[in-house]
Amino acid sequence: MKRTIAHLIILLLGMLLLTVGCQSTRPTTRQLLQEDYMHMTDAELLIYYQQLVEGVEEPRSGGGGFGFGLGVGIGVGSSSSVGLGASKGPEREYTTEALQQRRDQVRLELARRGLEPTTLY
Repeated sequence: MKRTIAHLIILLLGMLLLTVGCQSTRPTTRQLLQEDYMHMTDAELLIYYQQLVEGVEEPRSGGGGFGFGLGVGIGVGSSSSVGLGASKGPEREYTTEALQQRRDQVRLELARRGLEPTTLY
């Protein structure tokens, strides 16, 4: 019994580490809108513009929300597993419209600096 609990704890910790390690490093909408683009270098501004373009084009599903899932698997012999997952929907505070406005502002700043925005597709 103690061995099964130990295996279960190890499995859950492994899944937690995997989940944390696989999280996106892309900035959230909130982080993008909090950036001060007026003080960015030219290279930073071009990268920021690309991030805004990707944020606008990113498909949005429904309203915000939170999801939670639990799965249990029983194998042959004495093996078993438990899975745990959680997800958060898109942020409601900041809309695609806010990102579009910021993208347009950054595009004007790029033009003022004589830079040409490009997309990396």
